[in-house]
Amino acid sequence: MDDLSKEYVISYFNKSLAFHGDRPEAVKWSANGQMRRFEALLEIAPSIRGSKILDFGCGKGDFYAFLKMREISVDFIGLDINNRLIELARRKFPECRFDTFDIERDLLSEDFDYVFLCGVFNLKVEGIQELIEETLRKLFKHCRIALAINALSACCPKKDVELHYVYPAEMSRFAAKELSPYISLRKDTVNHDLIMFVYRNISSLPDS
Repeated sequence: MDDLSKEYVISYFNKSLAFHGDRPEAVKWSANGQMRRFEALLEIAPSIRGSKILDFGCGKGDFYAFLKMREISVDFIGLDINNRLIELARRKFPECRFDTFDIERDLLSEDFDYVFLCGVFNLKVEGIQELIEETLRKLFKHCRIALAINALSACCPKKDVELHYVYPAEMSRFAAKELSPYISLRKDTVNHDLIMFVYRNISSLPDS
């Protein structure tokens, strides 16, 4: 993604935060929709309690707030390209580590049990599909157990011109070829969303 597109994404969410304040709408979710997606992500394993997790594209720390509300204790790290959202997350949750991070320029130096990406690539910008694939390649290298991604499905009958939609079949083919053959693809958990879990090996699968 070029610098102009990055500036657009950062500016878009800065304006949204200024308008909506510290609410799910600031990151383009409804409160109910955000909660349903977070609940769906927890289906990645019977429990993630005690694990080290990365929330990539963490925004203002809403996923951590959800885990805290559920009393799910984890070693949590949140990364996002938007420094204003990261600063807000740090003020709200000083017990956690939140860092500004550009996946195309910065390097990860540690591994995680689970990596989560929730709605990170929903905004349509130039080169977004290539960025999705390259990001997943990089993140999965640092994932010990499983990676979860939520995105808007191209099967949605009514599309917003501002938003980016992915094709479930293409995403699963990419993941099977480039990441791991151990994939769970959920298309019915949240209407018109794709939720994909990619596991490091067969022993990581919840039913194995």
